[in-house]
Amino acid sequence: MSTSTSRVSDRDVTESEDVARLNAYTLMCASFATVGSLLYGIDSGIISTTIAHESFTEYFAPYTVDVSGAVVSTFSGGSFIGVVCAGWMADQWGRKRTIQFAALWALISGAIQAGSVHIGMFIAGRIIGGFAVGILNMVIPIYNSEISPRVGGLVSGLHAQSVSVGFCVANWIGYGFSFASGQFQWRFPLAIQCFPAIVLLIGIQLLPFSPRWLLEKGREQEALVVHKKLNEAGGTYSAKAQLRHFNEMRAQIMESRQNQVASSLDLFLTPSYRRRLLLAVIVQLFAQLSGVSVINFQTDLYKGIGVTGHNITLLAGIYGTVGPISNIICLSYVDRSGRKFALWFTSFQSDNRAGKAATIAFIFLFSAIFSLGYNTISMVYVPEILSQPIRAKGSALAGCCSLVANIVLNQISPRAFATIGYKYYTFFIAANLLGATLVFFLFVETKGKTLEEIGTMFGQPVPATAEESITLKP
Repeated sequence: MSTSTSRVSDRDVTESEDVARLNAYTLMCASFATVGSLLYGIDSGIISTTIAHESFTEYFAPYTVDVSGAVVSTFSGGSFIGVVCAGWMADQWGRKRTIQFAALWALISGAIQAGSVHIGMFIAGRIIGGFAVGILNMVIPIYNSEISPRVGGLVSGLHAQSVSVGFCVANWIGYGFSFASGQFQWRFPLAIQCFPAIVLLIGIQLLPFSPRWLLEKGREQEALVVHKKLNEAGGTYSAKAQLRHFNEMRAQIMESRQNQVASSLDLFLTPSYRRRLLLAVIVQLFAQLSGVSVINFQTDLYKGIGVTGHNITLLAGIYGTVGPISNIICLSYVDRSGRKFALWFTSFQSDNRAGKAATIAFIFLFSAIFSLGYNTISMVYVPEILSQPIRAKGSALAGCCSLVANIVLNQISPRAFATIGYKYYTFFIAANLLGATLVFFLFVETKGKTLEEIGTMFGQPVPATAEESITLKP
């Protein structure tokens, strides 16, 4: 078979040719991958209305405060295990296969939870479900960021939007089934999460592998084919610009191979990696410390202020609707105003609102403000700032820090609300003030840049591609 050699330099590509636009195929791939995000939202959100049903608490009686905390926090514990494993899986199996693996376990989890006959079985199902969505929550943003053109904020942000939609759907399902009776009231809603798991398990097979992961594994021809398909059609990159960007990716990944991260310790020993990791940990950790971690107990809060009957799950449904609406607004400006401003603004606003969330109105307002920044930006920013060699491991480590905070807060929150009530929110006020300060002084802006260009902001030069070439098979 004949071969040809192609060289493309910056001088060969005009500014108009180098404008990246999102095409329908890339949007379709990213959107389908977020079926896993929808699953995550449903699986994490369904518990808030499930524990509000008397038929559920009566079936698993005695359903104490400690049991309630365990039901929620063990899900986060499973997520912690999933995130720890996801870093290795994503690097070894690829992002696509890892998502497929998680979908299988999510299906098993849904079946166990829906069919539980005692609390131990239910908690086991929650742990398995947490394991599955922990993987999905880490790997899907990585996959979407790696298939995106330069306008990556919208594509990466689809993950957060789908999580919010899933959470919303779960809350409205809980409300609808509050009118049912008996065990069907909570078993069927728990079983619904099996449907997106089946769709993802089968459908992910049709999606391409991440081109950057393929390059990392030395599968250059396959990576080029995928890269061209993700960037052509509909007025995107010209052929010359596609090849130049591909050579840029290839050169940087080849350099990265020579500096492979052998262990997690290397993340802390390399100054450039250390700074990236610090920012990733901060954004994930303070997203939890904003106060969103205690929302799973919102139905207890409604009961505490005198709400009764179906109105409890109705309010949960309305609350869940606020998030997706705010996320859509965030996605509309994330690539214009940037990531840093949105994180700073929502941290500062959360300070003023979360502490006053003694009324239903302010609970909803907190959801809106959180979704305008942290909820979407944390999913976009982390995979953007972490370079290819550390993207999976760094995302896993940042996710673990987030989940540790989530587990602790979920376990202590029921007792904190019972003991000190609204004063518990003063902790989140202080955390948000600190988060806003750190974002303002430490964070860098990544809007409008490729993953390779972002690397230069952390001292990683983009290797010159003018003399680089790749042998292409016609």
